[in-house]
Amino acid sequence: MFDKKKPVPKVAVDQFSSLISGNVSLAGDMAFEEGLKISGTVTGNVCHKPGTHSLLALSADGRIEGNVSSYDALIDGVIVGDLVVEHLLELHSNARVCGNIRYRQLSMENGAVVDGTLSRMSDEEETAQVFELPRSQAREG
Repeated sequence: MFDKKKPVPKVAVDQFSSLISGNVSLAGDMAFEEGLKISGTVTGNVCHKPGTHSLLALSADGRIEGNVSSYDALIDGVIVGDLVVEHLLELHSNARVCGNIRYRQLSMENGAVVDGTLSRMSDEEETAQVFELPRSQAREG
């Protein structure tokens, strides 16, 4: 009689091709593909390459001050900025997001805090909004 909710699939974490460890602070925008684990601090935008199946993991000690985009994301740290996740977003119990979030699938544990809006993307949307560098910065680099 009642439809059972489909379980939210968990993202497998096999290995990360890039790591920003807890003793590292990075200032500036960065782009990544495949897996990126952040345990340190990033001041700048962290964006995946559009069209890739990237995975961002932000540990409980990690902090990002800037806009973030990824295909899948496991968040257990602090993000001060907007977050766009094209597929599955997992907000773990230590997650703190001060900004707006767009996602397709969401898993949120007790204790996670969002200070902003949560907006689900429809299945028809092909890709999420990806944050890009301003044109003036793109020409300089």
